Amino acid sequence: MVEEIKIESGDSTIPGFFSLPHSKVTGKWPGLLIFHGTDGLGPQHLEFAATLAPKGYACLLPQWFGGNSSRDHWRDLDPEDLKVFWQTLRNKPRIDSERCALLGFSRGGGLALLAASLLPDVKGVVNFFGLTSEADGYADYQKFTFDKDDYLSFIKQITCPLLTLHGKSDTVVPVSNSHRLENRCQNYNLTAANFHYYPNVEHSFIWPENIKFNTAANLQARNLMFDFLKLL
Repeated sequence: MVEEIKIESGDSTIPGFFSLPHSKVTGKWPGLLIFHGTDGLGPQHLEFAATLAPKGYACLLPQWFGGNSSRDHWRDLDPEDLKVFWQTLRNKPRIDSERCALLGFSRGGGLALLAASLLPDVKGVVNFFGLTSEADGYADYQKFTFDKDDYLSFIKQITCPLLTLHGKSDTVVPVSNSHRLENRCQNYNLTAANFHYYPNVEHSFIWPENIKFNTAANLQARNLMFDFLKLL
């Protein structure tokens, strides 16, 4: 079941979707806050959430910029937006507020990492080919405070497990982004950070309708994601 919603953050209105499991199970569902990338919120993201529903995960997908959102560009994102998204997810009656995680694609993967350093009680982050280069990934967020000498220093504030999945032949977000992130996680002793790289695999390899789709890498990446989420 997919529910279209409007999220009010300050004087901004941010549209989004709730994707809920169909089964009428007792108890509550774990929740995922999912961030789209620079290409905007599209059908592929709703399809992805639909694959999570049978596994028992409820997903909130905000259109955090572009389209009908009051946020026209990623630079317009406000830290308060992240708090409102997180509260919206966790306050849903059928969501287990103690079992909520973050997931993002491309620029949204980088945002999921940033959000994990700011939000309370995040249980994990799944980062698909995330844009985490210091200059390109975060400098445009004008309403956030960063160490300009080390844009990734916020990683030190993350206390939950991380899973990063990246194609080695990515020409949109070079795999060096994830190598840099992995190195920084090692420097900060984030021992629960796992990185998986796919040879000869490009950006957007998990979207079936994309020319860069890779069947084998997609299957392995999604299985790794499901296994990771089971542990949260």
